[in-house]
Amino acid sequence: MASLGKLLRSAGFRFALLYTAAFVLSVAALGFLVEIALTTTLREQAQHRIDAEVGALVDEFVHGGRVDLDVALAGRFARGGGRLSHAIVEVDGRVGVGNPDLAALAGSADTSARPVSAAGGRKLARPLIAATRRLGDGTKLVVADDLQGIKEVTAILNRAFAIALMASIVFGLGLGLVVSRRLLARVDAVTRTAEAIIAGDLGRRIALSGSGDDFDRLSRTLNRMLDRISGLMENLRQVTNDVAHDLRTPLTRLQHGLLTSGKQASTVGEYRASIDRAVLEIDEILTIFTALLRIAQIEAGARRAGFRSIDLSDVLRTVGEAYAPGIEDGGRRVRYAIEPDLRIDGDRELLVQLFANLIENALHYTPPGATISLELARSGAGVVAAVADDGPGIDVAERDKVLRRFYRVEKSRGTKGHGLGLPLVAAVAELHAAILTLSDNRPGLRAAVSFPAPA
Repeated sequence: MASLGKLLRSAGFRFALLYTAAFVLSVAALGFLVEIALTTTLREQAQHRIDAEVGALVDEFVHGGRVDLDVALAGRFARGGGRLSHAIVEVDGRVGVGNPDLAALAGSADTSARPVSAAGGRKLARPLIAATRRLGDGTKLVVADDLQGIKEVTAILNRAFAIALMASIVFGLGLGLVVSRRLLARVDAVTRTAEAIIAGDLGRRIALSGSGDDFDRLSRTLNRMLDRISGLMENLRQVTNDVAHDLRTPLTRLQHGLLTSGKQASTVGEYRASIDRAVLEIDEILTIFTALLRIAQIEAGARRAGFRSIDLSDVLRTVGEAYAPGIEDGGRRVRYAIEPDLRIDGDRELLVQLFANLIENALHYTPPGATISLELARSGAGVVAAVADDGPGIDVAERDKVLRRFYRVEKSRGTKGHGLGLPLVAAVAELHAAILTLSDNRPGLRAAVSFPAPA
């Protein structure tokens, strides 16, 4: 009973009920209009038929007198008279020929065919359509048609529409129950998944029926939203772990330096030198915090709302020209292979950061005499930007690892850095729905970012 009540209260059943009510009202209105149109048409046909019959009989009288008129009526009576009734009312009020019941319809004035329900102060047993015409000899011709046939046709029509209405109601309610049951089953599946996620099972996702209907589209969107939330929570967990583990070393070093200075320093100069070293350690820690927060902000996707059309050719060339003096001062060369006027939708500031990090990465890990290439070209509907060098490169086994926060390859441990440059590049690329690929430049490393076509 509870499930039935839930079914009856469902939006699907209410919608089916509303649709059924609207359909029933439409059928009833249609039936009413059809009845009026049919009744009007049948009456007009009867009136035309009566007027035509009166005209034909009057012509018989005009051309052949009463004799020809009586012969014409006798012929009609012999054939059964059809649906029409005839009468010739004499001057004294008697019916000389035809149906005696029509005597009461012979008024003083001629009338064309019209509905009649009473005559001579009496209500007729059956309503008729009748026409009267005074003839030259003082008699009156009456021709009438019974309306009962029209009533029977409309009664049959009304019964048919009533049956159709009942069938529509039954079918609509049945369909409403079936549709509501299916909709509730889908809603219950979504509800169970949501409750499981609330209970802590963050890996659960809404099952798709494969029909591609509205529920599948909604479920697919909700699943993507859940994936995004899971990704953000994973990022938060990763940032927390990074802060907890990777900041331990500089903080421990800072603590050790301060404790040592407190025990061993004896002059103002030694204390000042200790403070300077502590400030440098704190600056390094703040740099790490700033980079982590920037990566977290980018991965949260908040900057996507500010995307606009960007000339990527101009961005890459501007960043390259800004770093060119430093590249050349270090004994390296810079090469440009940038197609002009290539545009994407994005955040200019973050794209500048992306290219700057890639160029700095090439600067740090290539020897003097190396060549750093800045490339930008159209690829299908999208655009591919790349920063390539002919330095030592990165081993295949470590190319995925260097995209993790704080990871550094073994041979670069002696150089300055925190292992956050490429993770920030990966975060900016993901924000722009781009794909970051690290490959062998033979020799060296080629970091390519494939951007999709602008919307």
